[in-house]
Amino acid sequence: MAYDDVEVELLAHPQVAECVVTRIPIGRRKDVLVAYVVATGRIEPAEVRAFLSAPRLRHSRIPQAVIPVNSLPRTSSGEVDREGLPLPVLPGRAAGGKGAWQDGDETRRFGLYLGGILAVVAFLITDELWPGSTDLSAVPQPWAGLFTGLYAAECLSFGLGIGFLVTGRRRLTGSGRLTTSAHLAIVWLLVAWWPQDNFYRLTAKTDWGRQAALVYGFNITLMLAAAVLVVFAVRDRRVD
Repeated sequence: MAYDDVEVELLAHPQVAECVVTRIPIGRRKDVLVAYVVATGRIEPAEVRAFLSAPRLRHSRIPQAVIPVNSLPRTSSGEVDREGLPLPVLPGRAAGGKGAWQDGDETRRFGLYLGGILAVVAFLITDELWPGSTDLSAVPQPWAGLFTGLYAAECLSFGLGIGFLVTGRRRLTGSGRLTTSAHLAIVWLLVAWWPQDNFYRLTAKTDWGRQAALVYGFNITLMLAAAVLVVFAVRDRRVD
Protein backbone atom coordinates (compact mmCIF):
# COMPACT_ATOMS: atom_id res chain seq x y z
CA MET A 1 0.00 0.00 0.00
CA ALA A 2 1.36 3.43 -0.95
CA TYR A 3 1.56 6.24 1.58
CA ASP A 4 2.35 9.12 -0.78
CA ASP A 5 -0.40 11.24 0.80
CA VAL A 6 1.12 10.78 4.25
CA GLU A 7 4.60 11.65 2.97
CA VAL A 8 3.25 14.79 1.27
CA GLU A 9 1.73 15.96 4.54
CA LEU A 10 4.92 15.14 6.43
CA LEU A 11 6.96 17.23 3.99
CA ALA A 12 4.58 20.12 4.70
CA HIS A 13 5.99 20.20 8.24
CA PRO A 14 8.52 23.07 8.39
CA GLN A 15 11.22 20.90 9.98
CA VAL A 16 10.90 17.77 7.81
CA ALA A 17 13.40 17.68 4.93
CA GLU A 18 12.95 14.06 3.84
CA CYS A 19 10.69 11.21 4.88
CA VAL A 20 9.45 7.75 4.08
CA VAL A 21 6.38 5.99 5.47
CA THR A 22 6.10 2.22 5.65
CA ARG A 23 4.55 -0.60 7.64
CA ILE A 24 6.68 -2.61 10.07
CA PRO A 25 5.55 -6.09 11.17
CA ILE A 26 5.52 -6.48 14.95
CA GLY A 27 4.01 -9.91 15.35
CA ARG A 28 1.71 -12.43 13.78
CA ARG A 29 -0.75 -10.68 11.48
CA LYS A 30 0.06 -7.35 13.07
CA ASP A 31 2.01 -4.35 11.85
CA VAL A 32 2.29 -0.64 12.54
CA LEU A 33 2.57 2.40 10.35
CA VAL A 34 5.92 4.14 10.88
CA ALA A 35 7.30 7.40 9.51
CA TYR A 36 11.06 7.93 9.21
CA VAL A 37 11.94 11.61 8.96
CA VAL A 38 15.11 13.58 8.32
CA ALA A 39 14.68 16.86 10.18
CA THR A 40 16.39 20.22 9.78
CA GLY A 41 16.65 20.51 13.56
CA ARG A 42 15.34 18.90 16.71
CA ILE A 43 11.90 17.43 16.19
CA GLU A 44 9.34 15.95 18.60
CA PRO A 45 7.55 12.83 17.29
CA ALA A 46 4.39 13.63 19.27
CA GLU A 47 4.26 17.11 17.76
CA VAL A 48 4.63 15.68 14.24
CA ARG A 49 1.76 13.23 14.83
CA ALA A 50 -0.37 16.07 16.13
CA PHE A 51 0.56 18.10 13.03
CA LEU A 52 -0.74 15.26 10.84
CA SER A 53 -4.09 14.96 12.60
CA ALA A 54 -7.36 16.04 10.98
CA PRO A 55 -8.05 17.85 8.77
CA ARG A 56 -4.75 16.76 7.19
CA LEU A 57 -5.14 13.00 7.58
CA ARG A 58 -7.73 10.64 8.94
CA HIS A 59 -6.88 8.59 12.01
CA SER A 60 -5.91 5.38 10.19
CA ARG A 61 -3.35 7.24 8.02
CA ILE A 62 -1.44 8.82 10.91
CA PRO A 63 1.81 6.90 11.65
CA GLN A 64 1.82 5.21 15.02
CA ALA A 65 5.47 6.15 15.43
CA VAL A 66 7.66 8.93 14.02
CA ILE A 67 11.35 8.01 13.95
CA PRO A 68 13.91 10.82 13.44
CA VAL A 69 16.96 9.65 11.45
CA ASN A 70 20.09 11.42 10.25
CA SER A 71 19.57 10.19 6.69
CA LEU A 72 17.51 7.70 4.71
CA PRO A 73 19.36 4.61 3.47
CA ARG A 74 19.45 4.47 -0.32
CA THR A 75 20.14 1.89 -2.98
CA SER A 76 22.79 2.29 -5.68
CA SER A 77 20.09 3.77 -7.92
CA GLY A 78 19.31 6.46 -5.35
CA GLU A 79 15.94 5.09 -4.20
CA VAL A 80 15.11 4.70 -0.52
CA ASP A 81 16.27 1.29 0.70
CA ARG A 82 13.28 0.25 2.82
CA GLU A 83 15.03 -2.94 3.90
CA GLY A 84 17.80 -0.83 5.37
CA LEU A 85 15.55 1.27 7.57
CA PRO A 86 16.32 0.80 11.29
CA LEU A 87 13.79 -0.99 13.47
CA PRO A 88 11.80 1.55 15.52
CA VAL A 89 12.45 1.65 19.24
CA LEU A 90 10.02 2.97 21.82
CA PRO A 91 11.36 4.97 24.79
CA GLY A 92 12.88 2.83 27.53
CA ARG A 93 13.82 -0.10 25.25
CA ALA A 94 17.19 -1.22 23.97
CA ALA A 95 17.95 -0.09 20.43
CA GLY A 96 16.99 -2.58 17.80
CA GLY A 97 15.17 -4.84 20.23
CA LYS A 98 12.13 -6.55 18.83
CA GLY A 99 10.52 -6.23 22.24
CA ALA A 100 10.32 -2.47 21.74
CA TRP A 101 6.76 -2.73 20.52
CA GLN A 102 5.65 -4.78 23.50
CA ASP A 103 5.40 -1.63 25.62
CA GLY A 104 1.89 -0.86 24.38
CA ASP A 105 0.73 -4.44 24.96
CA GLU A 106 2.08 -4.40 28.51
CA THR A 107 0.35 -1.09 29.19
CA ARG A 108 -2.97 -2.47 27.92
CA ARG A 109 -2.59 -5.61 30.02
CA PHE A 110 -1.82 -3.53 33.11
CA GLY A 111 -4.93 -1.41 32.46
CA LEU A 112 -7.10 -4.53 32.12
CA TYR A 113 -5.66 -6.16 35.25
CA LEU A 114 -6.11 -2.94 37.23
CA GLY A 115 -9.67 -2.61 35.92
CA GLY A 116 -10.51 -6.19 36.90
CA ILE A 117 -9.14 -5.79 40.41
CA LEU A 118 -11.00 -2.52 40.96
CA ALA A 119 -14.21 -4.06 39.60
CA VAL A 120 -14.04 -6.80 42.24
CA VAL A 121 -13.25 -4.26 44.96
CA ALA A 122 -16.17 -2.05 43.86
CA PHE A 123 -18.54 -5.03 43.88
CA LEU A 124 -17.45 -6.00 47.42
CA ILE A 125 -17.70 -2.53 48.94
CA THR A 126 -20.89 -1.31 47.23
CA ASP A 127 -23.11 -2.22 50.17
CA GLU A 128 -20.65 -0.58 52.58
CA LEU A 129 -20.83 2.72 50.72
CA TRP A 130 -24.57 2.56 49.94
CA PRO A 131 -26.18 0.30 52.58
CA GLY A 132 -29.19 -1.50 51.18
CA SER A 133 -28.76 -0.34 47.59
CA THR A 134 -28.09 -3.89 46.36
CA ASP A 135 -30.50 -5.70 48.67
CA LEU A 136 -32.42 -8.16 46.47
CA SER A 137 -33.89 -10.32 49.26
CA ALA A 138 -37.45 -9.35 48.28
CA VAL A 139 -36.88 -9.75 44.52
CA PRO A 140 -37.89 -13.12 43.00
CA GLN A 141 -35.86 -15.04 40.44
CA PRO A 142 -34.99 -14.65 37.65
CA TRP A 143 -35.16 -10.90 38.24
CA ALA A 144 -32.79 -10.99 41.19
CA GLY A 145 -30.18 -12.69 39.02
CA LEU A 146 -30.63 -10.14 36.27
CA PHE A 147 -30.17 -7.26 38.71
CA THR A 148 -27.07 -8.92 40.18
CA GLY A 149 -25.61 -9.11 36.68
CA LEU A 150 -26.39 -5.44 36.19
CA TYR A 151 -24.61 -4.51 39.44
CA ALA A 152 -21.58 -6.55 38.37
CA ALA A 153 -21.52 -4.81 34.97
CA GLU A 154 -21.62 -1.40 36.65
CA CYS A 155 -18.67 -2.33 38.83
CA LEU A 156 -16.79 -3.65 35.82
CA SER A 157 -17.37 -0.42 33.89
CA PHE A 158 -16.08 1.51 36.89
CA GLY A 159 -12.93 -0.62 37.06
CA LEU A 160 -12.28 -0.33 33.34
CA GLY A 161 -12.81 3.42 33.53
CA ILE A 162 -10.09 3.78 36.16
CA GLY A 163 -7.84 1.48 34.14
CA PHE A 164 -8.38 3.67 31.06
CA LEU A 165 -7.73 6.78 33.13
CA VAL A 166 -4.32 5.41 34.09
CA THR A 167 -3.27 3.88 30.77
CA GLY A 168 -5.58 5.11 28.02
CA ARG A 169 -4.38 8.64 27.21
CA ARG A 170 -1.58 7.39 24.98
CA ARG A 171 -4.06 5.36 22.90
CA LEU A 172 -5.75 8.51 21.59
CA THR A 173 -4.32 10.16 18.51
CA GLY A 174 -3.38 13.80 18.79
CA SER A 175 -2.49 16.18 21.55
CA GLY A 176 -4.01 19.21 23.20
CA ARG A 177 -7.12 20.00 25.16
CA LEU A 178 -9.65 18.22 22.94
CA THR A 179 -7.77 14.91 23.12
CA THR A 180 -7.42 15.25 26.90
CA SER A 181 -11.13 16.08 27.13
CA ALA A 182 -11.98 13.00 25.04
CA HIS A 183 -9.87 10.84 27.34
CA LEU A 184 -11.63 12.15 30.43
CA ALA A 185 -15.04 11.88 28.73
CA ILE A 186 -14.49 8.17 28.08
CA VAL A 187 -13.42 7.68 31.68
CA TRP A 188 -16.51 9.46 33.00
CA LEU A 189 -18.86 7.51 30.73
CA LEU A 190 -17.45 4.28 32.17
CA VAL A 191 -16.93 5.30 35.79
CA ALA A 192 -20.22 7.10 36.45
CA TRP A 193 -22.59 4.12 36.30
CA TRP A 194 -21.45 2.50 39.53
CA PRO A 195 -22.15 5.45 41.89
CA GLN A 196 -25.02 6.81 39.79
CA ASP A 197 -27.35 3.81 40.07
CA ASN A 198 -26.58 3.27 43.74
CA PHE A 199 -27.47 6.87 44.55
CA TYR A 200 -30.66 6.62 42.50
CA ARG A 201 -31.81 3.41 44.20
CA LEU A 202 -31.55 5.05 47.62
CA THR A 203 -33.25 8.32 46.65
CA ALA A 204 -36.99 8.73 47.18
CA LYS A 205 -38.94 9.53 44.04
CA THR A 206 -40.39 12.64 45.66
CA ASP A 207 -37.06 13.92 46.99
CA TRP A 208 -36.89 16.54 44.27
CA GLY A 209 -33.79 18.30 45.53
CA ARG A 210 -31.74 15.13 45.51
CA GLN A 211 -33.27 13.96 42.24
CA ALA A 212 -32.29 17.25 40.60
CA ALA A 213 -28.76 17.01 42.02
CA LEU A 214 -28.39 13.51 40.58
CA VAL A 215 -29.73 14.54 37.19
CA TYR A 216 -27.35 17.48 36.92
CA GLY A 217 -24.46 15.64 38.53
CA PHE A 218 -24.70 12.53 36.36
CA ASN A 219 -27.18 12.67 33.47
CA ILE A 220 -26.20 16.11 32.18
CA THR A 221 -22.48 15.45 32.56
CA LEU A 222 -22.83 12.11 30.76
CA MET A 223 -24.51 13.86 27.85
CA LEU A 224 -21.73 16.46 27.80
CA ALA A 225 -19.12 13.69 27.82
CA ALA A 226 -20.84 12.05 24.84
CA ALA A 227 -20.87 15.40 23.01
CA VAL A 228 -17.13 15.80 23.58
CA LEU A 229 -16.52 12.38 22.03
CA VAL A 230 -18.66 13.27 19.01
CA VAL A 231 -16.62 16.44 18.46
CA PHE A 232 -13.37 14.50 18.88
CA ALA A 233 -14.47 11.78 16.44
CA VAL A 234 -15.66 14.24 13.81
CA ARG A 235 -12.50 16.32 14.06
CA ASP A 236 -10.26 13.23 13.91
CA ARG A 237 -11.92 11.49 10.98
CA ARG A 238 -13.54 14.09 8.77
CA VAL A 239 -10.93 13.59 6.04
CA ASP A 240 -11.12 10.24 4.15
